[in-house]
Amino acid sequence: MTSKKFLSNKRTAQQTISISPALKEWIERYVNVNRKKNPKDSRFSSISSFYNNIMEKNMEILEHGKTLDDFQRFVDSGTRNFFDRITFRGVIPFHEDMVRTHRYTHLNFKRLTSFLFAVKNIYLEGVEPNDYNKLMEKFQIMKNFFIENNIAKETRIEFITKGDSRYPKAIFEFIGNYKNLFWENCKLNAAVFGIIGAKITEVIYSDKDLYCRFNLDSTDLIFRKDLAKKERIKLVNDNMSLLINYRQIINDKDFYLWMKLAEDKGIYINFNNIDTQKRWLELISDEIKEFGETTDIALDLLKLFEKLHWIDIESEKDLSFRFRLSEEKNHEELQFLVNLLSEYSKITQLNGIYNLEEIITS
Repeated sequence: MTSKKFLSNKRTAQQTISISPALKEWIERYVNVNRKKNPKDSRFSSISSFYNNIMEKNMEILEHGKTLDDFQRFVDSGTRNFFDRITFRGVIPFHEDMVRTHRYTHLNFKRLTSFLFAVKNIYLEGVEPNDYNKLMEKFQIMKNFFIENNIAKETRIEFITKGDSRYPKAIFEFIGNYKNLFWENCKLNAAVFGIIGAKITEVIYSDKDLYCRFNLDSTDLIFRKDLAKKERIKLVNDNMSLLINYRQIINDKDFYLWMKLAEDKGIYINFNNIDTQKRWLELISDEIKEFGETTDIALDLLKLFEKLHWIDIESEKDLSFRFRLSEEKNHEELQFLVNLLSEYSKITQLNGIYNLEEIITS
C-alpha cells in the first residue's frame, strides 16, 4: 500500500507541475463555470481547491485497485442511471440457460418500443449524424458499460466514409461471453440500430467464438428529427430477419422449429405408432394426476389435447370442447382421447360439442 498514512491534511506543502496553456485555460474555465453553478461548493472556491480535490480523489481511486488505464473506461452517470433502471444482477448460469429457448423469438415491441427510443436518444442526443468523433465518444461510453457489466467481452464500430458522402457505412462487431445471452444481445443490437436508422446489410457470426459482425448502411431515418415510429419499427424487423429466419432455424436444434410450428393451429401433433402415442400421453397424464388437484384433472387433460391441436376448448367452466381433427380421418386419435377422458368423467356429445360431466374423483 502507498497510503498517505498519518501526515497532516493541512494545505501547507506545495507541488509545482507544468501543464500546457490549453489545459490551464480548460481547467480555469471549468472551475469558473462550476463556481457560478454551485457557489457554496468548496471544491470550486479556487483553482487550488479544485486541484487538491481532484488529486486526492484520484489517489483514493488508485488505492482501491484501479489503474490509470481505468480512467479511459468511464461510464457517465446518465448512461449508468438509465441502464440501472432496466437491468439487474443475476446468476449468469441460470439466466444463460433460461434464455436458450428465446433464440428465435422476436422482441416484444409493445414492451420495448419506449426502451429502444430511449436508447436512441442516449446515442444521438445532441450529436449530428455526421459528427463521427462525437459518435465514437458516445459509443465508447456504451462500450464501457457493456464490458464493465459483463454484457460483452469486446465491441467495436468503424465508420466508412467516402468523401462528402451523406450516407456513411459502418461495421459493428460484438464479442460475447455466454452463448445464449450473446445471441439475445445480438438481437437487441440489431433492434437498436434499426431504431437509430441503420440498416443491416449482412450478418457474419460464429457461435463457437461468440462473434457477430453487422455491415451497416445509413438510411434517411438517421437524419430525421421526427419520431417516424412506423418506419423505424419496420427497419427493426428488417434487421431482425437476418438473425431470425427459417434457414437459421432448420440448421439449429429441432425444438426451435417445433416451437414455431406449435403457434399454428392448422398443424397438429401426430405419432408414428400407437405405442409412442400411449407412452407419451400416459406419461403426461400421470404427472397431471400426481401434481394436480383431483378436481382439475379433466380440465388439465383438455388443455393438453388443445396444445396438441386435437381439440378446441369451448368452455373451461363447462368442460366442453370440439374435436378439431376430422373424425373420419383421425378416428384413432378421437377414440384414444375419449377412452382417456372416460377414466375421469362421463362424456356426452351434442351437435359436435363434447361435454365432460360427473367428474370421477376416486
